[in-house]
Amino acid sequence: MTVPAQDVHTEHLGFPAGTVRYHRAGDTGPAVVLLHGGGVDNALISWRHTIAPLSVDHRVYLPDLPGHGGSKQWSGALGQRTLEEVLRWLLDSWGISRAVLVGSSVGGSAAAGFALRHPERVRGLVLTGCEGLRHSLPHQLGTYLRTRARFPDWTASRLLALRREFCGLLARRLLHDPNRLFDREQLLTELHAELRERAGLLCGWYSEAVGSGHMRVNHLPGVHGLRCPTVLVHGEHDSWIPLATAEKAARAIPGCDLRVIREAGHWCHREKPGEFNGVLREFVNRLG
Repeated sequence: MTVPAQDVHTEHLGFPAGTVRYHRAGDTGPAVVLLHGGGVDNALISWRHTIAPLSVDHRVYLPDLPGHGGSKQWSGALGQRTLEEVLRWLLDSWGISRAVLVGSSVGGSAAAGFALRHPERVRGLVLTGCEGLRHSLPHQLGTYLRTRARFPDWTASRLLALRREFCGLLARRLLHDPNRLFDREQLLTELHAELRERAGLLCGWYSEAVGSGHMRVNHLPGVHGLRCPTVLVHGEHDSWIPLATAEKAARAIPGCDLRVIREAGHWCHREKPGEFNGVLREFVNRLG
């Protein structure tokens, strides 16, 4: 179910390094902040089908993270600490003292890091396909070199941006079976629009987080310190972040619940929104 356009309000906030565009829906209830992933993504691409069921009894906020969507004009670093600081600024600007944070991929890393550094501001944590929870990548050195050599990444993004249909290649990396997606054509259109305005496929977070031999951003050693209720939601066939990564993290986080979305890939929240939203609603309702 997609929330009617008139019920989603789009606004902008200015910060020293740039402007953040965000969407909000719902007028009553606890605050929930939805954080999308890095790269070819933005708030509405990720969370379009989550707004309606959540905003019935929650205040929902969806920022375009710096470097994405309507927040592309940003000067300076775009790494982990920047994302955490932006989240803090946003909460302060919205007048929110505590919120449930829902993060996908890089947005999950931002949420997890923020929860560790500012536990008093996080009521609950939902992490899906979460980055920042592993010591190394399957092709660590290759990914590291890719983040340093801009030309190959730029070239790949320009080739994919040539035709909307080429974005199907990207969708196959993010979803288990894009052809079964009920709104596949809309997703390809949204990916193509975002891609045409980007200088590459990877976001600034990876430039900081990926070292030559290991991940420089890795919350796993410290997640035992998470004090808020936490649930990990992971696609069974996530080819970007293997399910084993989520299983290991779930064992390390006190009281953590792991929910696996069957027949889904990295973007399980977008591929199986009904199942994902069911888990999310159950979680936030339990928090009260």
